[in-house]
Amino acid sequence: MIDLECRSCGFKFRKEKIPPRCPYCSKEGSVGLLKTAQDFLNETFGEFGAMDEERKRRS
Repeated sequence: MIDLECRSCGFKFRKEKIPPRCPYCSKEGSVGLLKTAQDFLNETFGEFGAMDEERKRRS
């Protein structure tokens, strides 16, 4: 089972595979993997890492 979320209505659910449409709002192509806390941390620190590299390059 994978955790999924509709990007349109925010409905969160679990399924074996990603369906073509949201089971709640029926919007097609709006379902994707639910982001975990670790995903948000990786995005945040990835951005800071890129900023640090840019600062080093400029100095």
